[in-house]
Amino acid sequence: MKNQKFPKPTKSIAKAKQDLKEWGYCLLEDAIPIDLNEKLSKRLVEQANAEKKQNLAYEDGSKEKKWGEFDNTKKGGINQRVWMLPNKGKIFLDVLKMHNYTNCVEDVLGKNYILSSYNANIAKPGGVPMDLHTDQWWNPDPVNRDEKFLPISSITRKKFDYKINENVIKNHDLITRPVVSNVLIMLNGMSFENGGTLVVPGSHKFGRHPNKKIDKKILPIAAEGPPGCAIITDGRLWHGTGANVSDKERLAILITFCGPQFRPQENYTLGLKKNIFIKLSDYQKELLGFRVWNGYGRIGDPTDNFLKINPELIGELKH
Repeated sequence: MKNQKFPKPTKSIAKAKQDLKEWGYCLLEDAIPIDLNEKLSKRLVEQANAEKKQNLAYEDGSKEKKWGEFDNTKKGGINQRVWMLPNKGKIFLDVLKMHNYTNCVEDVLGKNYILSSYNANIAKPGGVPMDLHTDQWWNPDPVNRDEKFLPISSITRKKFDYKINENVIKNHDLITRPVVSNVLIMLNGMSFENGGTLVVPGSHKFGRHPNKKIDKKILPIAAEGPPGCAIITDGRLWHGTGANVSDKERLAILITFCGPQFRPQENYTLGLKKNIFIKLSDYQKELLGFRVWNGYGRIGDPTDNFLKINPELIGELKH
């Protein structure tokens, strides 16, 4: 799949937004300041090595243990994940500020959005490519009035609505809207050789999820860019981690944002350390789910704006 019009790294936010709308992703250079990118790389390696040494590392990306096989605890992986980055150093919180990438995220999700997950993936030599997927597989698709459909809790990573694998070929056919946007920051650059993220340009408008049998002839391309460049996606884009066939590790920060009405992957309101919470800005608190949105996320009083991490709550009363 080659096309000279596919997104290339750009410093223009306007061009990045145009690519995002047309192709379902963009490649934004200087998504975060370059000095922050360098410090982030060093801190990530330090944290990952410590977790590995203390037998706390989570690994996947092997033939025996692919991404998403969270119940597979007996088989070993190759790529290393570092979870819950807000708890693991101030430098990671510095990424959650109004940087260049937020302009593109707002173009997908609007002004209000929250953090769904914030982690890192270190793709190591020998890993296998990830199956193509979308990052909003859980989002129910449009249905006709009398159409049979899966109950919402029956949707899984491998089971979707009955007609989901039919091609949408008419412009007026309904498809789901984007409710997720990913920001993948290339700490030491991405290429096909080092396992750069594989994407199918334009797949955000296919109106369905990828299917291994039906889509075996569709060949993704590697999203490539220099250190500090970010892949920013529409959540409907088909994508997956590539196989690292180089002799060096590929470092990437993965930030997933979603609409404020959805349940995030990582539970920050429960899992965020108190000493971290007290240092957050209002913007960061909102990202981490501590701001009430249209009455949702409240802990009693719907007039609350921001929540506290250990609030005083009204319990059982008698008079």
